[in-house]
This record gives sequence, C-alpha cells and structure tokens, in this order.
Amino acid sequence: MHLSPLRRFTAHFALHQAATALAGAFIGAYLLRSGLTLPAALLVYAGLYAARVGVRAAVLPLVRRVGYRGAMALGAGLGVLQFPPLLLAENPAWLVVWVATVSFAEATYWPVFHAAAATLGEEGQRGREIAERQVVGLGVSVLCPLLGGWLLGAYGPAVDFGVAACFAALSVVPLTMLGPIQAGPVPTARESVRSADPIGTLAFAADGWICAGLGIAWPMVLFSAMGERYEALGMTAALGAVVGAASGLLSGRCIDRGGRRRLVPWVASALAAGIALRAAEGWVPVGPGVLHATGAAIGALWGPVLMSVLYDRARRSGSAYRYQLAAETGWDVGACLGCVAAASVAWGTGVPSLALLPAVFGVAAVAACVWAAGEERERVGAGVRPSGGLGLGGGAAAPAG
Repeated sequence: MHLSPLRRFTAHFALHQAATALAGAFIGAYLLRSGLTLPAALLVYAGLYAARVGVRAAVLPLVRRVGYRGAMALGAGLGVLQFPPLLLAENPAWLVVWVATVSFAEATYWPVFHAAAATLGEEGQRGREIAERQVVGLGVSVLCPLLGGWLLGAYGPAVDFGVAACFAALSVVPLTMLGPIQAGPVPTARESVRSADPIGTLAFAADGWICAGLGIAWPMVLFSAMGERYEALGMTAALGAVVGAASGLLSGRCIDRGGRRRLVPWVASALAAGIALRAAEGWVPVGPGVLHATGAAIGALWGPVLMSVLYDRARRSGSAYRYQLAAETGWDVGACLGCVAAASVAWGTGVPSLALLPAVFGVAAVAACVWAAGEERERVGAGVRPSGGLGLGGGAAAPAG
C-alpha cells in the first residue's frame, strides 16, 4: 500500500505521540514522586527550555550536514536516551544530564517537525489536516495514558519508560521513507533572528507561556489532587484526549470554511475561563477530572486556530525551517518565563493550583496575534502591502498571511 508523504509523516507523529503519552505526560508527576516540590519541578522545566534556546544555534551545523529528514530522525532517536538519566533523577547530577539530553533532542527535532508539517500540507486544508492528525493521535492519546498509568503503578517507571523508549525508536522508521523535506536552506542563527516574523514569534511565545501553566503545572497539580496515583492521572488524560479530539475536528472544519477569525474571541474567552476554573480547583464544586476534560475540549478548539495561522505563514515565508527556528525560540522563551512565573506564584501563595493563573495573561496576547494575522491577510487580499517591520523571511516570494 502506497502512503503519501503526509500519511508517513502522520504515522511518525502517531508513534512519537505514543512515546509522549506513555512517559512524557507523567514526567512531571514522576519528578514530584522523586521528592521535588511543585515550584522546584517547574524550575527544572524552566531550565530545560532555557537550555533549548542555547542549544538551538549550536545544532544548526548538524542540521545543515545531515539534512532536515536526518535531523528530525536524529532528534526523535535521541529522545530514547533521555530515560536512563531520568530514572536516576533523585540525584541532581543525573537530573542535569536529563535536561541536557532532552534539550538537545528537542532543539533538533521540533523546528524540523513544524517545518515539515507546514510544507507537506496544503493551504486551504490546514485546519482539517491539523485536526485529522489530532484524531489519528486519538487512539494513542487514549490508550497510552491508560497503559502508562497502569505500568507506572503496577511495575514502576523502569518498565513504563522502557516501553516508551521502544515507541520513540519505532517513530524513526516512517521518517526513513519520508523523502526530502522542502523547507528552504538552513539559516545561520543571525539570519533566523533577522528574518523573524513578529506575529508568529510573539504568538508562539505567548503559547509557550500558556503551556507552562496548562501543559506543565496543571498535570502536576492534577496528580497531587488525585492522591499521587499514576492510574488516576492516566484515566483523566485519556478522557481529556477523547473530548479534545472531537472539539479539535470541529475547530479544524470551521477554520477551512473561513471561520477562523470568528472563532478567536469565543475560544480565547473560553480558554481564559478554563484556566481560571482550574486555578480555583480547590474552591469550585467540580472534580479535577471534569475540570481537565472541559479544559482539554477548549484547548483542542484553540490548537488548530493557532497552528493553522503559523503553518500558513511558515509556508508562505519561502523558508519554513528558518521561520520555525525563530518561532520555536520564541516558544521556549515564553515557556521558560511562564514556568518561572508559575513557580513563583506556587511558592509565594502555597496553593499549587494558583500556579496556573499567570497563563491567563498569555491568552490575550495569542488572540491578538491571530487576529492581527487575519487582518494582515485581508489587507494583502485587498492589494495593500503589509506595513514595515521585520517581515517574513527577509522578503519572501509570497506575502504573509
């Protein structure tokens, strides 16, 4: 059976997502079990994202040498090596080794992943493509957290991390059959900064800030609220994946019908309200599982809205990798600062759930960037050139959208 490049890419995504759902979703909980407090664990993640910023420029010669497909395969493969030092995370030295390993692997992997997603897909079908990838990941996003929680509870982290490492290794196989990734020339670090798209980079930075609360702090808060039981966390994550996939598909179809800008104020308001509700987890008469499922549905509505904008702009830039390099750096800076802010609030108040509150401020910034991208595209469609600034791709062939 012949698979298109996009389908092979999706197969890689499913396997990589399986490794993430089996182990990555539980790493924060594992750090808490290892003896770290919530503020300390958040600062570890802040260090990880800061290291990714520093490493990203250093990996460019490697990407230039092995090519985009090779760099993506290398980053996914290096992810396998994170698990041995993680098992020894109670020792600070091994925790530093884990941070160094993950930062190098992810700094190599993620910019190429997003560049590939931008170049392999088709504009006008972007929302559907992103939503379909979410649905394809539904099976692993439901079954793997259940399996991961059970393995951690019944057999311990060594077994669970070992299974996750196998999936991470298998995710490299579809990449060997992917073919060339046409993402433009590999830039220097200075070129990527000079040609950065202000809207895309700021949107990604704000998304990173939000993720520090929703993606990093909240699972640890949830884990503590559920009595530090891995099985309960896995079941809650699986429920969130089901409702998230359904709402993500709905959002994707609305985007492809031209409804992206109409979605922005409604989804942004719901996202802010969802963050506030989870921050008040100890005071609202709703269980943490319900809060998580509701938040997952809202978050999945928002994902295609943001990523469809960034992928379209990356494709039009003429050099998707250069575009994503700057955008990913923005995300890491936002996530690093967001983790520091969340840790400060958790430490200062002594209430773990309040670590989510800073994430609310990122919602307005992301919504403003998505709205501005829509307005810019309307001006370009009317024959009005975008105003000055850094611009996309240093004068790319197509205007920003």
